[in-house]
Amino acid sequence: MKIRRVDVTISTEKLQQSKEFYLKHFGFRLVFESDWYIELVSKTMPTMGISFTLPQREVGEFFNGKGTILSFEVDDIEAEYQRLSQEGLEIFQELQDKPWGERSFVINDPNGIHVYIYKSVAPTDEYKKIYDYYSSLPEQE
Repeated sequence: MKIRRVDVTISTEKLQQSKEFYLKHFGFRLVFESDWYIELVSKTMPTMGISFTLPQREVGEFFNGKGTILSFEVDDIEAEYQRLSQEGLEIFQELQDKPWGERSFVINDPNGIHVYIYKSVAPTDEYKKIYDYYSSLPEQE
């Protein structure tokens, strides 16, 4: 399978708040909007998108989005932390180094979905050994 695009769809009653949040704070571009569905695409990575749909329509199951985390890798984690803090967003998890090789912080979107913002950094020796082991395995199809 060749994946050409990744799109996360969040089920929510907060369509407009969600759209404005990602347009304002992360620079997404609006590509489609109806009364039950909104689609945004990253301006800098057009193969990545975020969509929002009403939880229940005439067809389909009700879904509340619990357990969903969006992850955005950035070049300058400190600048993004400062920018989003200055824009008044509540920081759910403060900026910190993770042993698996990420410097990150977490905010919540209007739906309570964690947005995990990170920059790759060197992992601890313990995690480096694990990564080295898996990267040495033959590729599987």
